Amino acid sequence: MTKETKTIVKATFSDKIRDLGEEGWQSVYVVLLKWCKFLGIKEAPDKEEMKLILFFIKQHFAEFTLDEIVNAFNLAVARKLDIDPNHYQNFSSLYVGGILNAYKEHRGKHIVSYRQEVEKIEREAQEKANKPSAQELQEMRVNSLLTIWETFRDGDEEEVEWQVHVYYDILVDAGLINLTKEQKADILQRAKSICKQEALTQVKNEFTRKRIIKAITEHSSKTPEERVLTKCKLLVVQELFEKLVRDGLDLGELLNQMEDDRPEATRERGQEVGSVDQV
Repeated sequence: MTKETKTIVKATFSDKIRDLGEEGWQSVYVVLLKWCKFLGIKEAPDKEEMKLILFFIKQHFAEFTLDEIVNAFNLAVARKLDIDPNHYQNFSSLYVGGILNAYKEHRGKHIVSYRQEVEKIEREAQEKANKPSAQELQEMRVNSLLTIWETFRDGDEEEVEWQVHVYYDILVDAGLINLTKEQKADILQRAKSICKQEALTQVKNEFTRKRIIKAITEHSSKTPEERVLTKCKLLVVQELFEKLVRDGLDLGELLNQMEDDRPEATRERGQEVGSVDQV
């Protein structure tokens, strides 16, 4: 927040005009007299006139604090409020009300800025507090993978869900995917063919379609095409799941058995170079 915003917000935390006692009202009275002198008012309002101004402030600006009244005059004289600060030797309720109204509008913008900042900080703190640990994230990823496996195993889907490629590295780390050079080449060829066919049937814009097919054709480890990588992973997982079903094996049990046996992964999650990533 800016220094001005901090000053304006801080001033709102003082006692409100409506809650002031006799001593507090005397302070307001003194402040107004000081401003009369500072502004160059040759004849300050007498006691009765000042009482009327105080009553006017209490009636229309009861939510203000004494600090805010001081801020209002300071900003008005500095010409930071949308009002002419010239008094023309007339320190009246009309003059004071104009300044306080201009300050009220000016204050509102800064309070909105302050509240937005507070909400942002609170939101970030809440998100940080709710952020799962690395272990919890890994458990969530494994559970998501097993949900996809169970859907396929139970026959609800003939093909693995496309989201499975996100969890492909789990299967690689577990040693369940270990492709030969020939298998990689075969998968890559099939993936490219499928991706091209999908582009031909699904992409209507001719220019876009040609661009996509060109990227698929030129896919390599140096110029990877995400569509091809994703399709490769889907094909590999599809074949793995089909084999597990044929052999009567359960993916969850296999992952549990391998958890204690496999070495700790030293790579950061998301940076793995799995079998398909090398295609």
